[in-house]
Amino acid sequence: MSKIVDLFFAARPLLHLPIWSVYLVALHYHLQLSGRAFHWWHLAAPVGVSLLAAGAYYINQIYDCESDRINQKLGFLQGRMITPNQMWVMALVCLIIPLPLAYVYSKPIFWIFVQLLLFAFVYSMPPLRLKDRPLGGLLANSYCFGFLISLTIMPDLNVHNAGLLGWDLPFYFLLAVGSVHIMTTLPDREGDRLTGKRTLAVAFGPNLSRLAALLLMAASAIVAWRSGFALPTYISIFSAWWIVVAMLLRNGRLDLLAAKLPILLLTILAGYFYPFYLLFIVALIFACRVYYFKRFGIIYPRLA
Repeated sequence: MSKIVDLFFAARPLLHLPIWSVYLVALHYHLQLSGRAFHWWHLAAPVGVSLLAAGAYYINQIYDCESDRINQKLGFLQGRMITPNQMWVMALVCLIIPLPLAYVYSKPIFWIFVQLLLFAFVYSMPPLRLKDRPLGGLLANSYCFGFLISLTIMPDLNVHNAGLLGWDLPFYFLLAVGSVHIMTTLPDREGDRLTGKRTLAVAFGPNLSRLAALLLMAASAIVAWRSGFALPTYISIFSAWWIVVAMLLRNGRLDLLAAKLPILLLTILAGYFYPFYLLFIVALIFACRVYYFKRFGIIYPRLA
């Protein structure tokens, strides 16, 4: 039983919150623009995306075992709690299950899932290892977690009805997620450099990386404002302000806070639109707090 619990938390459930938050915020504006009502079947797509993300996170931990050890990240592999073979089995199960279900559910979502599956491999595995390339990591995260996930809100998406999406939303999320990704590379810069990774923070240094994150977040605010999405605009403006603070004070904890703050605000916004989501988040955070304290003796998650 403990192995099953370890495998569940090794799928990094808290890292799925941005996926669900992006989806639910995009869904709210899509339903508002199209005049349609929320139904529980709208949650089928993010469940499939979460399975694909879990598969990607398993693969990522297998190939990032050494750098995670140097960066002192939680180590299911390093602590021999889970073997690489067990992670591979779970990764393949999580990556395969959503495809036939998506094919029955919606052909456009099936092809979105196919793209997410391919990125799950090329993001962490050689020879491409997009995560260790400055632009590759940025584009993969922005495209997958920003653009593609926001497209899954429309099972019948095509060129004739794409306007019902509030079409600028995918580009808003693409820019905002790109900014967050850049900020997440800063705390891991030293460990990534020692293991030969060339993330944006390693390749361009902290100052240029923060500037790039600021420009992307500012651009996302402009996209949201021009499209009439007031609340996402405020989130981007406030997030950009924190990046400016991190630039001025050059503090690693502020970098981490600037990376987590947009996700927190977007999650609160999604919970405002869908209160059941807030209950889900509270339950998940409580479960994570209990698990990580008992298993690792630490308090997780923290804001910074």
